[in-house]
Amino acid sequence: MAAVEHVVADAGAFLRGAPLQDFGRNVYTIKDVVSEIRDKETRRRLAVLPYELHFKQPFPEYVKLVTEFSKKTGDYPSLSATDLQVLALTYQLEAETVGVAHLKTEPEKKVQLSSTIQHPEAPVHVAGFHLPSRSKHLEEDVCLSASESGLRAAAEESPEFGSFLYWRNPLPSIEGDLQELQKADTVSISPEVPVSLQSGEDQENAGEDGSEGDSDDNEGWITPNNIKQIQQDVGHGDAPVNVQVGCVTTDFAMQNVLLQMGLHVLAMNGMLIRQARSYILRCHGCFKTTSDMTRVFCLHCGNKTLKKVAVSVGADGTIHMHFSRNPKVLNTRGLRYSLPTPQGGKHSSNPHLVEDQHFPQQRLSRKARQKTNVFDPDYIAGVSPFAENDIYSRAANLQIRDAALGAGRRRMNPNAATKKFVRKR
Repeated sequence: MAAVEHVVADAGAFLRGAPLQDFGRNVYTIKDVVSEIRDKETRRRLAVLPYELHFKQPFPEYVKLVTEFSKKTGDYPSLSATDLQVLALTYQLEAETVGVAHLKTEPEKKVQLSSTIQHPEAPVHVAGFHLPSRSKHLEEDVCLSASESGLRAAAEESPEFGSFLYWRNPLPSIEGDLQELQKADTVSISPEVPVSLQSGEDQENAGEDGSEGDSDDNEGWITPNNIKQIQQDVGHGDAPVNVQVGCVTTDFAMQNVLLQMGLHVLAMNGMLIRQARSYILRCHGCFKTTSDMTRVFCLHCGNKTLKKVAVSVGADGTIHMHFSRNPKVLNTRGLRYSLPTPQGGKHSSNPHLVEDQHFPQQRLSRKARQKTNVFDPDYIAGVSPFAENDIYSRAANLQIRDAALGAGRRRMNPNAATKKFVRKR
């Protein structure tokens, strides 16, 4: 890969052992990236790098700009503070070297609404609903009559048509593919070996000897025509021309933000986003969508059923949502048994069920909030019997501390071992 003038490296580049001296002439990173690395082997490699690693902190205005941009693309919840600083450093070097005229300040509008001129009955195929249409019935009757006549003719011709073996699911067979390969003029098959007994290695050799004519039949083969495309897909493509600043990262959220801003992402081990993606939140209860990635509860039905969905736009502007094949998209934990009775009091601990739910303020007791007067003549530092020390209130038992010392509950001994898994009876 041709050398780039400035390369910004993320922690993934060091963990993967990428040869950054081949990516660019000047390698930059921030100190938080190096402090994140805990792997002993990686830290040994960092101690004896064959190139000079430059540490540089981005300006706050660039950090703010990148943060606002990541919120608009929907990747902000997936980015840490270190990731945002790496993105800001890449933006800063691009601004100092090339300029910001070609960079984008707003992500491309991915979600668009499209209308159709067809009748609403036409595309409806919902289980449990039937909307009759006269033209559709006529077409179905014609198709059914034609199919029935064809089935009768086939039944009369073939005695095996009514057997069970004829109607069972056919097993996958490669005889048809082999016959097509045998008919092709460009494929040479040895006459000594029968087609049905030809091994997989011989088929592979025959596919490699083929030329351009059998591209449709040999889909998936590596040929001289598609070798460059395959190398680019696995990350071994040619380096981009006239690139001054690039970022090496394995985080897909960072790559998505960089690509949508117009910055360059250098490939490493083929892990490179070729197309910018956008994310929205979709409610699996009412099927409404929202682009506000900070929401936890649905704005329409109020349920906690929002899930992150990738969105792309087709050539005609229609929305395409890419759902997961995993049927267990929603976590059903806590839905088997009924909820406990809500607790009352100043320090109650109830599950968060609705968006406008009130929570306790977790304030200290009145005695704990009293300030000890150290200028009192009766006060003795350390062992004064007049020093205020709250140890009996509920706030003290729950280990609730002052906001100045870090509010919230704390364990008596954070190093104490606890049972993580309980055996079910």
